[in-house]
Amino acid sequence: MFPEASELPTLPAAATANLPMAVPRSLTPDTQELNATQERIITARFQLLQMIENRAADKTVMQAARDIIDAIDNGADERLVSIAATANDRQGKERGLSLPTLMRWWTIYQKTDKKQNSLAPVKGDRVPRRVLVAWLRDYVPGSAGHAVLPACIPAWAPYFLDEYRRPQKPSLQQSLIRISRDMPADIERPSYDQVRRVMKKVPEIYREKGRRTGAEYKSLLGYMERDASMFAPMSICQIDGHSFKAYVAHPVTGAHFHPEVCAVICLTTKLLAGWSAGIAESHQTVGDAYRHACTVNSKKLWGGVPSILEADRGAGNMARVNTDEYIGLFARIGTTFIPPERGGNPQSHGAIERSNQSIWIRAAKNLLTYTGKDMDRGARRQVYDRLERDLKAVQKAEKLGVVAKTSELLMSWAEFLAFLEQTALEYNNSPHKSLPKIVVPPPHAPEGRATRRHMTPFECWADYVSRGFEPVHPDDALLTKLFAPHVPVTVRREKFTLNGNTYHSLDLAEYHNQQVVVAYDIHTPDTVSVFDHDENFICEAKWQGNRVHARPVSSVERAQLQRHDRRLKNKAKQIDLINAETDRKNVEIKALHKEIDQETADYEVQEERKRQYMLATPKYFEDEHEVYDTLYHSYKHNERLVPE
Repeated sequence: MFPEASELPTLPAAATANLPMAVPRSLTPDTQELNATQERIITARFQLLQMIENRAADKTVMQAARDIIDAIDNGADERLVSIAATANDRQGKERGLSLPTLMRWWTIYQKTDKKQNSLAPVKGDRVPRRVLVAWLRDYVPGSAGHAVLPACIPAWAPYFLDEYRRPQKPSLQQSLIRISRDMPADIERPSYDQVRRVMKKVPEIYREKGRRTGAEYKSLLGYMERDASMFAPMSICQIDGHSFKAYVAHPVTGAHFHPEVCAVICLTTKLLAGWSAGIAESHQTVGDAYRHACTVNSKKLWGGVPSILEADRGAGNMARVNTDEYIGLFARIGTTFIPPERGGNPQSHGAIERSNQSIWIRAAKNLLTYTGKDMDRGARRQVYDRLERDLKAVQKAEKLGVVAKTSELLMSWAEFLAFLEQTALEYNNSPHKSLPKIVVPPPHAPEGRATRRHMTPFECWADYVSRGFEPVHPDDALLTKLFAPHVPVTVRREKFTLNGNTYHSLDLAEYHNQQVVVAYDIHTPDTVSVFDHDENFICEAKWQGNRVHARPVSSVERAQLQRHDRRLKNKAKQIDLINAETDRKNVEIKALHKEIDQETADYEVQEERKRQYMLATPKYFEDEHEVYDTLYHSYKHNERLVPE
């Protein structure tokens, strides 16, 4: 009697739950999976099978196959021998084709409806690259326990990928050790060579997914090139700040530091329309670069108000004084500001990011104080040590803040601004590969021989102007008024506070407890202009008093004070950390003596007297052992350490 179904033993679920599901492999591989060697072998085998199909009517398949094998063994037909050698795909001298092998090919050929790809040789446990890539495209990281795998992909592959594709970037060996320890026991452990062979077939975009994230991973992917040639100049512009990769003199102290450079690029003409430099990234540097881009006069014939301005989500770009929909600088001038939806995505404004390389980093390499990552470390260290020595000499002479620069290696701030102006002109007058080609002399030799080259940004701008383009720009007086930062404030008893300064006007009596808009110049804080929400002028409010300072503090000075406070706090944190390294807990020191009672004290006095008496009495020793014992007990009584 056979046991009932309910009495049969059941396998534990854990024995198969961790095994990925395998998809049976097709007997006919796709043509795209085949390499050139396999295609040659398929062609040779197909030619032999065609000879069997074209046999005489009175011969069977077996008889025709034997005739082919006999002809190959005879060697009379060299072409047939060459075809057989290619079809057999064997190495070494003995490469003859056998009858069973030829019949096996015939059986597979007939079983697959005479598809030639079914004759492809199978190289052991080979993992086709196309199958591997198709599986990787749909594989969800972290789902190794229930992944569906093609039959040719080993079961350890998803576990290895989950371990290998981590931001810590472990090596193949480290990942192999981890999965060998943590992978389910019912999956066979691979060798290092097996892992290496499979991972060699994984494309980089799938191999680095998870090891790289954000912009670093996107640098491996394809991208769409934006073509702005159909738009008028200044229709779409990009703005970005860049930490200049060279030391220059600080405008106040003269010491070496890295300034912040901000630029505005027109995507249509690739023109550097405006730029500015500051001590650090701030809304003032961004606003000044934007103002410079909008300025068009007899000294600066290029530029205008951008229709659309794109930027990253930096603090200076996203400052409310620039981006607010009502009082923001961009909105008041008439520019639509479009930041990226999320940070860490420089590919969204690649033109301005690339210009940092071709403009500012290229310019910084002309200076001795260049500090880019490709600068020789030894030379960079020597320059830094020289700057530090010169700075200490200036500090010792008490001339810090008096001299324009603390070292001869540095550019003064005025020299640096002139250097940036020259750099911008050289860029705008250099051929740009994104612009159309023309046949003209080189820009640096206008009288030279005409050659076919790309336009310069200046030539592209001039071409648009010659076709009737006129940039939109306000006059200088209006520009000064428009670029004054606007801030909403609340009036209290004819007064309001702005940037730590208190301003007063009798005309504000009617606006008690109401909000107004104040326009101010960042460099002259004595007087500010007050408007209502309809931009109607109310009055000029004057500085009346300040609880903190004895004079009005400009916006620039206030920013310098805030930067000073931040730097002091950072240094204070560093000092606290240094002091924490040397802090010691109070160590409890035990007393070197202890209190004893009177009875013990009397006993010790008596013993001491006996010892003194024995020492005073002459003693004759019989041998050296007795001498040693006497000295040992004497030292022991005095509580000296005697080695055992």
